Amino acid sequence: METDYIVGVDAGGTRTRLRFATPQGRTLADHRRPAGEWTALDAGGKAAQLAAGLRAVTGRPPLAVAVGAHGCDSDEECGALREAVAARTGVAVTVVNDAFLLEAAVPGEGPAAGLVVGTGSIAVGRRPDGTSLYAGGWGWLLGDPGSAWGTVREAVRLLTRADDRAGRPDDPLLPLLLAHSGGAALRDVVDAMQRLPAHEWAGWAPTVFDAADAGSPAARAALAHGADALVTLVEELRGRGAALSRVIGGGTVLASRPRLARRLAAGLRARLDLPLTVYPGEPVAGAVRLARELAAAG
Repeated sequence: METDYIVGVDAGGTRTRLRFATPQGRTLADHRRPAGEWTALDAGGKAAQLAAGLRAVTGRPPLAVAVGAHGCDSDEECGALREAVAARTGVAVTVVNDAFLLEAAVPGEGPAAGLVVGTGSIAVGRRPDGTSLYAGGWGWLLGDPGSAWGTVREAVRLLTRADDRAGRPDDPLLPLLLAHSGGAALRDVVDAMQRLPAHEWAGWAPTVFDAADAGSPAARAALAHGADALVTLVEELRGRGAALSRVIGGGTVLASRPRLARRLAAGLRARLDLPLTVYPGEPVAGAVRLARELAAAG
């Protein structure tokens, strides 16, 4: 870069996006790279990876860097990564959980919960004193409702309950999942899920959502369960003291599935009197906004 610039980073579990922008926010360049072993790295390893990504583009240091980091699920973890990145780069740095990028990407009146629904799901918010709060994000085995793997897991669970009650379920979702798994019976689907890496069977999620649109009872019930559980995550944030006047949702699943978004919006309004805005863009835009604020403050 031959001019002053800032960097916004969306460091997700699958890929990392770096957006280089002017201090006024105009995009100069976008770079994407696989996240690699991001989730397994400590703060020092993550900082080294981010610093290497910056150096690969330019040797001129930025004015400020803002990072939305997957896996930073406490203020302490975000602080440790901020210190590590600052030590590696020598510039002003701010680090938040990547779900907080949604609020930054959609400026508006009043504090917002950020709700990411993609391969996994998590809800975040803040108390009036600025303390961060997190709900969900527990992974494919125990949590992440409404997400890709959460929806597939729930749909298959419902099929197993139907099988226990009445034998092979007469649900149009079953033959679609059999085709994905290469099996001949529901137990083959379950065996495949236990054998395959979770991200592989999470890739069956579009089939489940399409089946819900086509009338599959199990798929529709799984979608409804996921949406209602996502509302509960936001409700739990509020119960722990989060100041909320709106919800900003994002992530590949929520942004691409109107049926899920409608159910979620209805639940948030009915149970919590909160409006939902679904952000279809890239969360890295929120990181750029945070970097602009940091550069202006410095």
